[in-house]
Amino acid sequence: MESEPLKYNHGFASEYDSLVRETESYGAQIMFGLLFEYVKKGDILLDLGIGTGLSSLPFYQIGLKIYGIDISEDMLAICRKRKIAEDLKIHDLNDRLPYDNQFDHIISVGVFHFFRNLEHFFEESRRLLKKGGTFNFTVESPKDVVGISKRFFEGIAVYQHGQQHVKELMRKYDFELLKEQAFQSYNDPSKTLVVTTRIFISKKH
Repeated sequence: MESEPLKYNHGFASEYDSLVRETESYGAQIMFGLLFEYVKKGDILLDLGIGTGLSSLPFYQIGLKIYGIDISEDMLAICRKRKIAEDLKIHDLNDRLPYDNQFDHIISVGVFHFFRNLEHFFEESRRLLKKGGTFNFTVESPKDVVGISKRFFEGIAVYQHGQQHVKELMRKYDFELLKEQAFQSYNDPSKTLVVTTRIFISKKH
């Protein structure tokens, strides 16, 4: 059975970058801006769900070393053509992540809404990050969501995670919240449904 991210991404990898622009989903740029003061040239960054490489590209351009994981070979093929990554792996994010490296930063943009349980990502990020390293991600997080809620888009389950729920996970896994920022995009190019996304920037103690 295909995972939700693979079902969603299957067949439109070549259109993904233009779809991001059409839906005004600028999470990658906002992530870069919020995280900029904590990164430096030579830092090693792991991108969970790297896709075509849009989220990692600005970090590569300022001298970070990029590693990436994605479940879609079509997405990774486009990312490889960008020649921004030290290493790319095809991998199901539900499983133990295929690294034992110590990373300076872990990011994930536009991915975690496919997962109900985020604890796995906190556990794995804690394992893979250096002390003081940053764990940074986006979640769908409308103001009225408490805990975890689910909606469907074209038959695919999409999970929304409340602010307090995310902050409780940070406390549980000993991450310090550095910044958070909400922004809005659209569910699809027709712009019939506004989606509220929240970015969290956090540091491993």
